[in-house]
Amino acid sequence: MISYDDAIAVILNDVKQMPSESVLLAKADDRVLAKPVKAQLDLPRFDQSAMDGIGVRKADLLKASSDSPKVLKMAGEMPAGVSRRLKLKKGCAIKVFTGSLLPSGTDTVVMKEYCEFSDGSVSVSKSPGKGDHIRKRAEEMKKGDPLISVGTKINPAVVGLLASHGLDSVSVYKQPTVTLITMGNELLQSGQRLTQGKIHDANGPSLAAALYRSGVGVVKHRYVDDNPASLKKAMKLAMGNSDVVITVGGASVGDHDHVIGVRESLKVKERFARVAIKPGKPNVFGVAPGGALMFGLPGNPVSALVSFLIFVVPALRKLGGMSAQSEIAMTAVLDAPVTKKPGRLEWVRGKIRTDDNELYVTPTRGQGSHMLSGLASADVLLEFPTGVSKLSAGERVRIHPIGW
Repeated sequence: MISYDDAIAVILNDVKQMPSESVLLAKADDRVLAKPVKAQLDLPRFDQSAMDGIGVRKADLLKASSDSPKVLKMAGEMPAGVSRRLKLKKGCAIKVFTGSLLPSGTDTVVMKEYCEFSDGSVSVSKSPGKGDHIRKRAEEMKKGDPLISVGTKINPAVVGLLASHGLDSVSVYKQPTVTLITMGNELLQSGQRLTQGKIHDANGPSLAAALYRSGVGVVKHRYVDDNPASLKKAMKLAMGNSDVVITVGGASVGDHDHVIGVRESLKVKERFARVAIKPGKPNVFGVAPGGALMFGLPGNPVSALVSFLIFVVPALRKLGGMSAQSEIAMTAVLDAPVTKKPGRLEWVRGKIRTDDNELYVTPTRGQGSHMLSGLASADVLLEFPTGVSKLSAGERVRIHPIGW
């Protein structure tokens, strides 16, 4: 068996980033930037008002106060969007608005709240600081400055920033196409009537949802029975039209487990077939002759999802141009003791809480590899080290946010 650390290193060594494509900015949310973007213009583009109020010369309002207001002559206004620039003269004020171009000669803006307008003049009851409420040209960035770096996941704020520079499209990494193959004579799809010995398939729907959450563009889901010919046909088709192929179940050593044999017949270059973890020991990974990444996940629902989180997600992130590992390393205080046999790294499903600014984690009920309820209520995976057989309450442990 291979260790978890070695397994993830092997996987990531075989992952190559997807090529790039240009998409409209309106469709770029949640995509990953493939080329760096530089500022197309100064931001702000010009000296502008940060408030509704009046543009003034600081020298005209020395010692202004509520007890001794200063009166200035109103010399016009400059609403936002007006390009004709007025000139501010000594002893005068010009009305300005948030985002509007400042009159030439203005060195200060007084908020409207301190102004009283009457008959072509304004009474100012506060002596402002020089430069108050002025957004200076290029104070945020200058044209040509780095704007957004490669690998940035685009969100609404990034979309807004790109749009503010006049961009209507952006280069992003293509999203991988994934074929998901679930198998088992005992499986029925949701909505089908259960008969003796049958169960509803949980792996297909749960992993399809997890794939879409991970930024996959297309998920092709195929059901096959426990028949090597059916599996080979589905897998061969998937290898030809997908970037990633995931089979679920059939990767162990039982009489009806055909994944490894079929992969061999299709000349998949195998990297490993067992990992020293729990849940998820029967994990298989290799590369198809055409380059598709071939994951063989275990069939127990918790094992399949945990394996997806710790092996497939990092690969998908790297394919999509992001850092393979997303979470920041975290620790928490263990609320209750846990035990296991030494020899495998165990991923314990846990629920976190905070108390007096300290983070605590409690193992969820239902830690069996078939018990989805324990994973459904979990926030994190708790790392139970390979050579350790007991973790005591009060110990500090390493946790990994699940992220859904």
